[in-house]
Amino acid sequence: MKDFRITDYGAIGDEKTVNTESIQATINACRDYGGGRVCIGDGIYVTGTIHLYSNIELHIEANGTLAASNDGADYPDFVSDELDEKFAPRATNRCLIFIGGAMNVSITGMGLIDCNGSAFCDEIVDENGKKKFVRNTDILPARMIFIMSSTNVRLSDFTMKEMAGGWGSWINNCQYVSIDAVKMYCNPQYPNADGIHINCSSDVTISNCIIHSGDDSIIVRANTNTLKEPRNCERVIVKGCILSSIHNAIRIAWRNDGMVQNCTFSDLVITDSRQGLTIELPDHSSPTDFSLNKTQVRNLNFNNVVLDRIAENPIQIIIHPENLVDYIKDIHFSNISASSQLFPIVIGREDAIIQDISFSHCKFTVIGSLEPPYPIFKHVKGLSLDNTVFDIIEQAVSTSSPLLPD
Repeated sequence: MKDFRITDYGAIGDEKTVNTESIQATINACRDYGGGRVCIGDGIYVTGTIHLYSNIELHIEANGTLAASNDGADYPDFVSDELDEKFAPRATNRCLIFIGGAMNVSITGMGLIDCNGSAFCDEIVDENGKKKFVRNTDILPARMIFIMSSTNVRLSDFTMKEMAGGWGSWINNCQYVSIDAVKMYCNPQYPNADGIHINCSSDVTISNCIIHSGDDSIIVRANTNTLKEPRNCERVIVKGCILSSIHNAIRIAWRNDGMVQNCTFSDLVITDSRQGLTIELPDHSSPTDFSLNKTQVRNLNFNNVVLDRIAENPIQIIIHPENLVDYIKDIHFSNISASSQLFPIVIGREDAIIQDISFSHCKFTVIGSLEPPYPIFKHVKGLSLDNTVFDIIEQAVSTSSPLLPD
């Protein structure tokens, strides 16, 4: 494999120079050669949007940093054959790294992607006198890594920090994706700073990752509105990860999604999160973030999961009113150990019964005295509880975690 070094094409790693043209020129030269490795070495290289192509590895070396520009003009919207931007979340394709319609593409290395999140959030004081962050949508790239309609994609070893008030990554309409040993960190107060967002993709493995996110850490969805042809989200494996989230550590499905099926989640440690494992069809969503399908969720397995310092429910499955839903069924939890302030809840609807839910060798401990002091199972058919314990310890949960703000 031939190496193409960005410094050979004029890039300067001084933390000030915007190197978008130099980095893109390096990538284009690698593409024209037939593929190879684009190397980012020692230094901090500021850039706007760059596009990767088939048979290219973007390699960030241990002392190298790819830093997001703080100028919104460096993230132009663009036309993609793979996606109509009016159906993209926030109705834009803007991003830091785009991979579209490609094969055999990877982002690797022990280096850093500095998402420069503080540049895209404004600090305000709310009506209660508390400081909070809001997105600056005038300059915000809606996501950092955007991978669309691509096959054989690998992300490994690098670290992302200061994820902006947008998604860390969006994997949409892809197949054969591997994400391994990637670390993602953000200020938990940054709004909507999701970690890994998988949509309408298949054969995806997320392993050995550490994600501390300001919104959901890992999302698995089937929002077909973004695609030319409907496609299921299926055969997703999440294993060996450490997660914490200001909202859901793992969230499955959303309003009027299509089908999510045949996924496993195992050997996970989830701490300092509002919710742990969530399958929720909400009664609200932004207009670009849902379609008009009857949601189908089936055959999901959660095994060997530790949840600690969960502010609300460790597990929740909810179908809200006004959702189009065909079924949620065959959801299985085994070897779950959870410490939280509320018990699991599984709530269907009279016209949308949740079916065949099982808990095996699980222990749920509620610490504190929030209401209600019991699990809730409503509009459920085929509930199985095998060697599963629900316990209460009447003392307050520590609020020392920075991920659980006042």
